[in-house]
Amino acid sequence: MKTTQIDIRRTERINTIIQQRQRFASRIERDKANLEACKLALVNLKQYQSEFPENSVDATSTKRLREIDFGVINQINNLLNTLEKLRSRCSRSTINIAVVGYARQGKSRLLQSLTGLSNQVIPDGAQGYCTGTLSKIVHQPRLEKAVAKVHFYSASEFQNQVLAPYYKTLGLGEKPITVEEFARTPPPALPLEKKDSEFDKARYGHLRKDYYSNIAKYRHLLNSPTVEIAESEIPQYVTQDAKNENGDKIFNYLAVKDCVISCSFPYEDIGRISLLDLPGLGDTNLIEAERLIKILSEEADFILFVRRPEAHAVWGEAHLKLYQIARNALPNFPVSKCSFMILNRTKHGVEGGDNGYRCQKLQAELKETPIRVAKCIIADCSDSQEAFTEVLEPILDYLVENVESIETEYRQECEQQLNILHQNISIELDKASLALTRYGDGDLLFEQLFEQFWHKLTNDLEKLLAELKENRNCLDSEFEGRIKNAIQRCRTDVGIPTTTEEISERRHLFGSYDMAYNEFLHEIRTNFLENFLSLDRAMQLSLESRKYLVIKILQSYLGELVNSEEIDFLQMIYNLLPDNSNNLKIGFQKLYEFDVSNAGRIIRLIRLNIDKLKPDNNQFALQERINQIEKGTGEFHLEEQILNTLQKLHQEATDTSEQALNQILCEPSTDAYFMVEEFVDRAIRAKNAKLEWRIFLRKESFKVWSEFRQIEQRLQQQKTWIALVERAKEVNGLLT
Repeated sequence: MKTTQIDIRRTERINTIIQQRQRFASRIERDKANLEACKLALVNLKQYQSEFPENSVDATSTKRLREIDFGVINQINNLLNTLEKLRSRCSRSTINIAVVGYARQGKSRLLQSLTGLSNQVIPDGAQGYCTGTLSKIVHQPRLEKAVAKVHFYSASEFQNQVLAPYYKTLGLGEKPITVEEFARTPPPALPLEKKDSEFDKARYGHLRKDYYSNIAKYRHLLNSPTVEIAESEIPQYVTQDAKNENGDKIFNYLAVKDCVISCSFPYEDIGRISLLDLPGLGDTNLIEAERLIKILSEEADFILFVRRPEAHAVWGEAHLKLYQIARNALPNFPVSKCSFMILNRTKHGVEGGDNGYRCQKLQAELKETPIRVAKCIIADCSDSQEAFTEVLEPILDYLVENVESIETEYRQECEQQLNILHQNISIELDKASLALTRYGDGDLLFEQLFEQFWHKLTNDLEKLLAELKENRNCLDSEFEGRIKNAIQRCRTDVGIPTTTEEISERRHLFGSYDMAYNEFLHEIRTNFLENFLSLDRAMQLSLESRKYLVIKILQSYLGELVNSEEIDFLQMIYNLLPDNSNNLKIGFQKLYEFDVSNAGRIIRLIRLNIDKLKPDNNQFALQERINQIEKGTGEFHLEEQILNTLQKLHQEATDTSEQALNQILCEPSTDAYFMVEEFVDRAIRAKNAKLEWRIFLRKESFKVWSEFRQIEQRLQQQKTWIALVERAKEVNGLLT
């Protein structure tokens, strides 16, 4: 066909616009680099903030650190994404026009008319063929035959961009982890709630019958490098129903990410433009919305919405949805200024007949809808001449007149976002500058830590004293148990002869019953006392257990000062206290020495109750019994009487001792309360007690609190923090 000449000035103007855009791309690269530097500085600052040990920062600094909103990093990421799309747009050597529409609306016919490509390359569905993948058609003047570059999915892209949308949209659960897993495991059955949807069933059928059942026929192309092919080979990669020489269906298109077709358009001097052939919305081979959004956001400069008005046509929900998809894809792009609506007019003799009236009706009603486009054009998309004069030529004229201002508006929007982001970052960095102002201040740190110490110490000691007071008249269960054990030993280990023969033998040994009796008393008494020797220590241990309660409290705050868990801890603290710490020194001394006064207390009490076990205090009337023995009467009963007497005396001593000891079962609890009360009075209640602690701990602060050992480290941290803030401010200044 004869080509139509277009004003050469238009071509030159388009080329000039492209060159201007490419120059602007360098500015965007600079902004991106500055943003990346700013992001890195903020990430470093955030990371350094997270490394501050918990509870090592004073309350003021903690509050200020928490007030820094590092959410600006996410704002940077969002803007970087926007700028990358703008850079990609400005860096392209062509102006890309995306042709968008539902299936069977005429967009493929329009592309055929504009590019001169056949139905084999751009299937329009008339022969059952449908576009299977994204095609980018680039105008390359004086190219005799079309050629194409085919780009294939990687395995991961196939999983995430193809399989994942199917599994998500159809409610099939988690997508397969690998392509191999997908090949081994058929997709789960379609959920019941999806089975009533013909559309969902069609999609599921495409996933199951095409992608899964035929994976062996296209799987080998995943991860393949780009291939260059001739025009005759293009259908094998872009159409859904292509067949080989044996008549077998080819499924290569399932592995194709996109196809870039270069050809000479029928019209000369139209400039460097490209047409994007998107699979029709409503086709079941793709999850259209997600795919369309991605393509438009990354590739499109201008959008042609194509619709063929059918009988009783209205602007319904489906067409509003299509427009909204485009708006969502380009949130910062003026879609209303960079899109046309093409109403595809059909004539008599074709499917649907003459729809001229319906086209005019929809054209008039468009302004009543939320759809906003630069122009609404009626044209026969199947007529090459009309497609050029009514569609392409108006588009090119519009681009020449408006694309620069549109791009400027888009760039200004990005620059405005950049300025807002700069201001937001400045606010947060100002907060960061003040965050650690007092972080290395030792005086402030001491006052904060001392007040925390004093509050906790007084609270813990008063709480302990209250518990001891509540129990001061209660039996000491551990001490009671030890007394019972001692008494039980007395009753079982009596030290008394078990037979009269032993007494007789002892009389022969000593030469008299009197001396044998006295010797037995000495043995029983000493054996009796041995059972109670441990009770003095038991009472001391009971008191010491209460001391350990105090020591435990003190150690929780002073453990770094003295490395001891024994009673000696008290003596060690006493030695460290300044001489002018009168109350504290007395308190620690008395607490340390309190057990001394109890030494031998139990034994003294027991001895008072076993006086009858002394020979001088319990003489046995032996002489009368001896006279009887000499006369031959009573000898047999003397030993028995001695045994009975010894048993009786031992029993009396045991009973009286038990009674006496039961009277002092509460004394360990009582003594413990008064012991601790004396310490509490001296340590926290006495006049100047808090001051004495303050003076003492000020001197020992580096030993008591690890925070003070970190003062130098804190100063270095503060210095590093300030340096990071200043670096962030420096790179943030580059954003303006």
